Amino acid sequence: DTGTDQLLIYLFNNQDKIGDTSNLKDVTYNGAAEAISVYLQHGPQKTGAMCKTKWGSTYNTIQKYRQLSGVHWDNVTGANIQGEAATSVWNEYISKKVCHILY
Repeated sequence: DTGTDQLLIYLFNNQDKIGDTSNLKDVTYNGAAEAISVYLQHGPQKTGAMCKTKWGSTYNTIQKYRQLSGVHWDNVTGANIQGEAATSVWNEYISKKVCHILY
């Protein structure tokens, strides 16, 4: 959805703000919440804590998917899902693994 897309874009564009612990600081998540507010289509106003949780669940889902045998992932094209078979595998994976947080 657009809110998630914008969250990921914001975090990517602000990755230079990663702290000493290799994590983004709370101020970055608070900025993300403010930046994505114009893109939200439903639900309550998002907080920095909600953005942090959403990023964590998205990151963990990607990391687990990358470890599956027979799937593609790279940091340039992502899953690069093409074709009906690959789409089916991805859709089945996310339906079971993604933490459906309505952040």
